Amino acid sequence: MAAENGESVAFTCAYVGNLRELASLLFLLDDSSGTHTVELLEEISVLLSDDPAVYDNIRKKHSILEDYNTRCRHAVTGNRKAFCLSSLAKNLNKKADWLTSHIRSQEWIAGNDEEGWFNSYYDNHGKTVEGFFGNQVRMMLTGQVFAIMGGVADNSHISKMVKAADHYLYQKEVGGYRLNTDFQELKFDMGRMFGFAYGEKENGAVFSHMTVMYANALYRRGFVKEGWKALKTLADTALNFGTSRIYPGIPEYFRADGRGMYHYLTGAASWFMMTMITEVFGVHGDNGALLITPKLLAEQFDEQGTVSITVPFAGKTFTVVCQNKSRKDFGDYAIKSALCDGAALPVKDNVSALLSRKLLDSLPKGAHRITVDLV
Repeated sequence: MAAENGESVAFTCAYVGNLRELASLLFLLDDSSGTHTVELLEEISVLLSDDPAVYDNIRKKHSILEDYNTRCRHAVTGNRKAFCLSSLAKNLNKKADWLTSHIRSQEWIAGNDEEGWFNSYYDNHGKTVEGFFGNQVRMMLTGQVFAIMGGVADNSHISKMVKAADHYLYQKEVGGYRLNTDFQELKFDMGRMFGFAYGEKENGAVFSHMTVMYANALYRRGFVKEGWKALKTLADTALNFGTSRIYPGIPEYFRADGRGMYHYLTGAASWFMMTMITEVFGVHGDNGALLITPKLLAEQFDEQGTVSITVPFAGKTFTVVCQNKSRKDFGDYAIKSALCDGAALPVKDNVSALLSRKLLDSLPKGAHRITVDLV
C-alpha cells in the first residue's frame, strides 16, 4: 500500500516463478504441437521485446508499459500474431533470469551466524523495509516465501533464510512463524498493517496462510524437515484448545497470546491440504499421469511403519499406502517397488513412482490401491 514509491520484491519473486512455469508449459506444448506456434493478440508483442539493454533501463521499461497500456486502454484490435512456442519460452526464461540475478544482487541481507534473508518491500519513501537498523532487526516472512517458491533463492540462500526465520520470527507458543519482527513504530508509509498492535493481524501475527505457503515452498525445494516444522507447529497450536480457544481448524491468524482469530480461513486450509497431499505424501499430477514422490518423515509413520492417504484423480479414487518398515527418515529411504492393484509401476531414480495416463485410462471407475515400498 505504498502507492507512490513502494515496490514489492516479494511479488516480483512470484512473477519470476510464474514466468518460469509459463516457460515450462510452453516447452511442454511445443513437444506435442504440430505447428510449434501459438496465436496471441498482437498487442502483447510490445511486451515481448528481447533486448537485454532494456532490462536495466527503467525509463525505457516505463515507456514500453505505457505503450502497451495505450494500445489496450479502450479496446484491442482483435488481430492475432503467430509466435514460436520455443522462442516464447526462451524469452520468458531470459526475463526470469535477469530478475533473479537482479534480486539476488540487490535485495539479499546478510545476517550473522550463517543467517540471511531477502528484503520484501520498499516503503513509500523508496526505502528498504528490512535489514539492520541500529540494534533493531527488521525481517518479514512474505519475501522469503516467494523467493523460495519462485526459485529466486538457491539452496545456500534457503539454508540461511531458515536459520534467520527460526531466530527472528519463530515462536512456538503462538503458532510458529510470525509475519514480521516488531518494527516498534507506526510505519504508515507501508500501509495499514502497522496500524495494528504488534501481534495482531498483518503486523506480526502468525498468519496461517503465509505460514502454510512457507511450508509448501520449503517442501518444493526439498527442505522437508523445515517445512514440516512450520506445518506441525501451526496444526498443534490450532488443536490445543487451551491456547487457540477454537474448534479444530485453521484460523486466519493467531494473535499475540496464541488465540485463533477469524475461524475458519479457507485459503490457508486449502493450501494446508494441498501441501499434505502433493508435497508431504507427494501425490500429484504430472502432464496427465499420476506421480508419487513421498517426502515423509519417520515420525509420520505408524507403529507398523505404514501411512496412507485416499485421493480422487482422473475420475477414480486411489488409496496410496507407503510402507517404511525400517522407519527410515526422508533422505535415507528409497522406493524399492510400487504396485497398483498388484501390478508393478515404473520407479524413477528410486524416488518417484509413475502411473501413466494410458494405464490410468484403462483402469475401471471406482477404488484402487497403490502400495509404495520404501527401504
